[in-house]
Amino acid sequence: MEISGLSGSSSYDQLQELQLQKEKEKKAAEQAAAESAQITASQTVTDAAAAKTVSGTSQRVDTIEISQEGRAYQQKMQGPPPPKDSNVTEAASTEASGSSTVLTGLTEEEISKLVDKGTITQAEANAELARRTALKEAQDNQETSNTGTEYIQIDEEE
Repeated sequence: MEISGLSGSSSYDQLQELQLQKEKEKKAAEQAAAESAQITASQTVTDAAAAKTVSGTSQRVDTIEISQEGRAYQQKMQGPPPPKDSNVTEAASTEASGSSTVLTGLTEEEISKLVDKGTITQAEANAELARRTALKEAQDNQETSNTGTEYIQIDEEE
């Protein structure tokens, strides 16, 4: 009884230990399967996100090649506008305004002599002559409009 009882109880303990070990292995396997499933799911989500990112960044972009003539035209259009005749006249009249006090009292012949000597430029002379012509026309228009006003006033008085 002494040895056989011990051996019986020890086999029972061994059976329990085996059963506990199997349960632990089963739980470990279930946990490993769950972790594997979780990893697979996260990889699927990551792969889907990566695929979406790749498809989003690899959109096709159309490009156009511009010829040298086209580039030259574009630069020409972006640059400052070339001076036109009216702009040149304005610039000349602006420059002549500094010396207009000298030119105002001179006759056309005297202005012509100054151009010949190189004292003033032809543009300055032309600007002064154009200013005089415009001033004379404005005065003539003013007189004509005043004369017309007088006739209207006379009609109203009668």
